[in-house]
Amino acid sequence: MTFFIEEIDVEPLFKAIGTFEKFRKHLITDQDKAGSIQAFEFSFELAWKTMKRILAKKGVEVRSPKDCFREAALNKMINDPRQWFKFLEKRNLTVHSYNELVVHEIIKIFDEFSSSLSEFIDYLKDYNV
Repeated sequence: MTFFIEEIDVEPLFKAIGTFEKFRKHLITDQDKAGSIQAFEFSFELAWKTMKRILAKKGVEVRSPKDCFREAALNKMINDPRQWFKFLEKRNLTVHSYNELVVHEIIKIFDEFSSSLSEFIDYLKDYNV
């Protein structure tokens, strides 16, 4: 079953989050860590672009992820845009995931990111009702 919000298919986001949740709970090998970082990237990108599409449906145009997070907070999609700014910063570090220190820095935010994603998913489910 596909989940839509005003013609916005959010099923890919839900699948990406499911993958992220599986990976973040099993960070044993370097391969696990690399997979978790890729799942984080994919979930982050789909989350902010979903926010952007919902805002556009409401007549709010945003040009950047930071603008999107500010507007998403104003529209009660997320609680704190500063958390999402931090996730953006870590997302931008993922191109350096060959560096072990960077890998650990990215992985440290996974619990907080998971919690923030859950808040956004709750919004999506309530929005669809």
